[in-house]
Amino acid sequence: MRENSGDIAALQAGLKQRKPARSGVRLYTADFDSMSLCDFYRGRSAFLLLSGPSLNQIDLAQLNRRGIVTMAVNNAWSLHRPTLWTCVDDPGRFIDTGWKDPGILKIVPVSHFDKRLRVQNPDGSFRASAFKVRQMPGVLFYRRSDHFDHSRFLKSDTINWGQDGEHTDSLGIKGKRSVMLAALHLLHYLGFRTVYLLGCDFKMAGDRKYAFSEERTKEAIRHNNILYESLHKRFEALKPHFDQQGFRVINCSPESELGVFERLEFADAVAAASAECGKPVDTAGWYRAKEEANK
Repeated sequence: MRENSGDIAALQAGLKQRKPARSGVRLYTADFDSMSLCDFYRGRSAFLLLSGPSLNQIDLAQLNRRGIVTMAVNNAWSLHRPTLWTCVDDPGRFIDTGWKDPGILKIVPVSHFDKRLRVQNPDGSFRASAFKVRQMPGVLFYRRSDHFDHSRFLKSDTINWGQDGEHTDSLGIKGKRSVMLAALHLLHYLGFRTVYLLGCDFKMAGDRKYAFSEERTKEAIRHNNILYESLHKRFEALKPHFDQQGFRVINCSPESELGVFERLEFADAVAAASAECGKPVDTAGWYRAKEEANK
C-alpha cells in the first residue's frame, strides 16, 4: 500500500517544529510502550472529583456538558463516569466495573501492573477477580515517587503522592501520602491549567465519611483528619509554585476546610469550563463550504 505523500510531508514538517517536552514524565502501555502525553490537553480546564460527601450536594449531571473534562479518584467514579481516573492504593479497593469501562482512561502506578482486581459476590462478600490491571482497557501506567519536595513537585519526572513513613519531606512532614497529590501532578502534566476541586471537604467524621457508602473506624477517621492538616501545609507551600507555572486550582467544594485556593461556585465553574464548546451547533453548509473553497 502506497503511503500518502501529504501525510509524509505533514509528518516531516511536524518533526522539524517539534520542541522538547516540558516534562520528563513518561507513561507506559500494558505492552510497556513508552509515550509522553505532556500538554495533551494544553491550556484546558478539568474538574477533579475527590471523595468528600459534599459531592452529593451538587448536580454532577452538569459535568456531562460538551467541553468539560473530569478526573475522578478512587471510588468517586461510582458517582460520575469520568474522562480520566487515577488511584494510588491497591486496585482491589476500587469497583471493578470502573476498571472494565473502556470509556475511562485510567492512569495508575506501574506497581499495579500485575495486581488482581476484586469482585463482589451476590451475598456482599468479595473474591479475587480473574483479571489483572494490565488486562483492562484504557490503562496507562506511571512511575511514582514518595519523596515530597514542594519546590520540585511540578518538575519531577515521576508522579509524587507524598512522603514515605521513614523520612521527612521538604517541610519536615513524615509520611502522609495522598492520591490528591498524584492527581494534581498528573493534571498539570497533561496540560490542564485550571483545575476545579469537587468533593474536597478536608474533614471527616463518624456521620460524614465519603460521598458513597463506606465505613471507617475511629482510628481511620482520625488518621484522615491528620492527613488533611499535612496536605493543607503542603498546598500552602505549593501555591506559589503553582502560580509561577500558571496552574490555577480553584475549590468549588461546599463548606470545604481547605482554605489555600480561591473559591468559586460550582455553577460558575461549569459555565466557564463549557463556554467554548457550549455554543449552538448548526451543521448546514460545513461540507459544501469546504468543497467550494477547494474549487
